Amino acid sequence: MIKRKLTLALILLSVFLSAQNDDKARVATLTKALNQERKEDGWMSGGGFGLDMGQLLQINPKVGAGENRLGFGGAVTFFAKYKKNLLTWDNTGSFNMGIVKLGTGILASTSAFADVKQPYQKSIDELRLSSRLGYKTSPNSKFSYAADFGFISQLTPTYRGTDNKNYMSRFSTATITTDLVAKLFAPAYITFAPGIDYKPDPTLSFFLAPFGYKSVIVADRDLARLNIHGNKWTSIDDFKLSDSQLGGLLKGTYNAKYAKEKISYTSRLTLFSNYLNQPGNVDLDWINEFGFNISKAFQISIWTNMFYDHDVKVQVTDYTEVGGVRGTGRRLSFTEQLLIRYNMIF
Repeated sequence: MIKRKLTLALILLSVFLSAQNDDKARVATLTKALNQERKEDGWMSGGGFGLDMGQLLQINPKVGAGENRLGFGGAVTFFAKYKKNLLTWDNTGSFNMGIVKLGTGILASTSAFADVKQPYQKSIDELRLSSRLGYKTSPNSKFSYAADFGFISQLTPTYRGTDNKNYMSRFSTATITTDLVAKLFAPAYITFAPGIDYKPDPTLSFFLAPFGYKSVIVADRDLARLNIHGNKWTSIDDFKLSDSQLGGLLKGTYNAKYAKEKISYTSRLTLFSNYLNQPGNVDLDWINEFGFNISKAFQISIWTNMFYDHDVKVQVTDYTEVGGVRGTGRRLSFTEQLLIRYNMIF
């Protein structure tokens, strides 16, 4: 009888302790979740930078060898995100730059232009900023009231040569003369739109604004006169420094990782239709980035951009022309860049 009572007491004690352990586990899980929620509130920021370099030096090169080459470029990205209860504020920015110098010595062969050294050519120069302020309709809702802002321009001046190449500086020789064609805020593309942000899951989001504002700014009269950047233009003596547009804006973003987070893919699509002028000509800006992790922080990154704006003229590629360019016109623009990146959270 005593043995039975002792056994029953031990069983009850084990059940009680087990229940206590289960309660502790549940409390620990709940506490962890609450701490995680508190961690998500406030600011989180980070960024990354990538380098693209190519160098070749030859002194007294062998017959049949090519030119010296020095090329370097990079991409800098950053983000700053804020969360407080139902309020979110996401900010991102990027800057892509690439220049190359082919050959050494002077560019001109005559004494009159002997001081013109071999110039740097420009491959890419693009500054992007975006910001979105959102307020959720409820804690568990996938919809938010939002306002979206976007900005695209370039940071340094670009000079177009008569050989259809883009240079970092202005110069003139017997065969090549360069003129300024673009600089910071000439042109600049600005969008602002209130709308609805829909996030069905953490990897995917859609922003829709039935009525959004887009402005093309060319803050230089000489550049606005060229009629290539999308500002309102009638003739070389009748033009404006900007063009204001009202239309529908749609933005889609996808960001996911695969293969145990060794491969990442980010896609950002922006579509804009100008209700005031040929709404069927939809502006397109589509960025894709594929990342392949080398280590925890380093990755090989492939970045592409497809761009089309019916009001903006681009350099038309033609491999049968000098410099590979045949003037300017309305075309789909495609850019690709290969980088070794270093990413960080701070």
